[in-house]
Amino acid sequence: MKPWVWILLLFLMLLISMAVGSVSVPLSQLFNADSITYSIVWQLRLPRAFNAMLVGGCLALAGLLIQNLVKNPLADPYLLGVSGGAASCQLLVIMLGLSLTAEALFLVGFAGSLVATLLVLKLSYHGHIRPNKVTLNGVVMAFGFAAIISFMLSLADGQQIRSMMFWLMGDLSFAQPSWLMLVVLALCYGLLRRQHSALDLLARGELFARKSGVHAERLNLMIFIMVALLTSMAVAQAGTIGFVGLIIPHIVRLMVGYQHRHLLSVTVLAGALFLLIADTLARTVLSPIQLPVGIFTALVGVPVFLFLSRKI
Repeated sequence: MKPWVWILLLFLMLLISMAVGSVSVPLSQLFNADSITYSIVWQLRLPRAFNAMLVGGCLALAGLLIQNLVKNPLADPYLLGVSGGAASCQLLVIMLGLSLTAEALFLVGFAGSLVATLLVLKLSYHGHIRPNKVTLNGVVMAFGFAAIISFMLSLADGQQIRSMMFWLMGDLSFAQPSWLMLVVLALCYGLLRRQHSALDLLARGELFARKSGVHAERLNLMIFIMVALLTSMAVAQAGTIGFVGLIIPHIVRLMVGYQHRHLLSVTVLAGALFLLIADTLARTVLSPIQLPVGIFTALVGVPVFLFLSRKI
């Protein structure tokens, strides 16, 4: 499928997402400024839909990059322990009952994730990025943060636990689209497009890439930084949403091949589409009750990955 087909599917899903919900809106009324549902569609549903697309695109691109970096098909963006750092800081804010704006809460989570990322980088960098060290240190960091999160959950009261668990399972209901996330995603995509040939060579192994004239250490460092930025922003914005960065790159490879010239754009679009569909289901299946979007990414992701595991 060509990128323009994915763009068309994404646009159609965006219209559906704007029309369905606890209050159904006919497509003919979406652009009617005199409609009483105009504010629901344009002030609530559209920003949430854009947020879902940004987060999905960031996670899918980060998944594609981390699988290239560590040469492991099971790798996903949370391998670096990034989600644990963001989750620990943001859950601490919830537990302490601090009244922060959405922007301030985003910055708190972003700071926590960057600290975790820098720690993994420090432990994994010995003159150059060592992918096996990234995997090992990331997994250990993730377990450490999981222990911290469990400790906070054990100390929280009933209402706090509900808010904390909801966020841990992925929550797109309150955060507004971040222009910073859009800029970072666009910049990462632009830089990677210029390096698509080098990424193809690196995917075949570092030794092969070096013999082909690629500065593998520099490219690995760039990938690591981009994965950290994309993942930390997504987690700080919407909580821990699994399987997007794990299954989307595999699906896209089966559809368009292994050349990053095609992989990069389609991966971003497919990730955006997947999370938009999951979020639309999360807020409509049991409407007016809104469910964590992570439930639906897992329900779809588990069987899809088990199917893909026979082909990868």
